[in-house]
This record gives sequence, structure tokens and C-alpha cells, in this order.
Amino acid sequence: MRKSNQQSIRAVIKRLLKNQKLEGRLQELDVLNNCEEVLGKNLMKYISNLSFREGILVIKMKSAVVRNELSYQKNEILKKINQKTAKEIVKEIILK
Repeated sequence: MRKSNQQSIRAVIKRLLKNQKLEGRLQELDVLNNCEEVLGKNLMKYISNLSFREGILVIKMKSAVVRNELSYQKNEILKKINQKTAKEIVKEIILK
């Protein structure tokens, strides 16, 4: 008789997430999605690119005026994003 090769989806996903590269990339995607939620649709119109690597969130802006306004709110944005991810993943925000 053959041994069953069936496993629960939960067990398979847990094993996959133990891979550090995959887990790190999933956290990056989570930060970027939360950033879009925190900033909102109106501000996302002025953002040309979002990137996140090694704890640094880089936001490239289309407008210098909006970038200047966001620079005053960097700490608040950082706190909100980290609250949504339930971890302190974002260490710094750079506005370009």
C-alpha cells in the first residue's frame, strides 16, 4: 500500500515561509501595500515610484511641493505603516 503524500495547505505554506528570501519579499510587498493605504489615493497620484529594501522606504515624488509637505509628516507615516504591518519593519523613509 502506498503512503499518502497529502499535506494541509497550512503546513506547506509555513514551510515555504521559513525560507528567509521569500519571507523578506512578502514583508516588502506588505509594506508597499500598507503604504498605499496610509497615503491614500489622492497622494498616490503624485508618487511616481515606491520601493522598499532593508528597512528603507523610498518614495519618489512627481511634485516638489507635495514632497515638501510629506517631509513634515514622515514620522507619522512611518508609525502608521509599522502599525499596519504589526512589526517595525520600516526604519526610515526617504523622499525623492
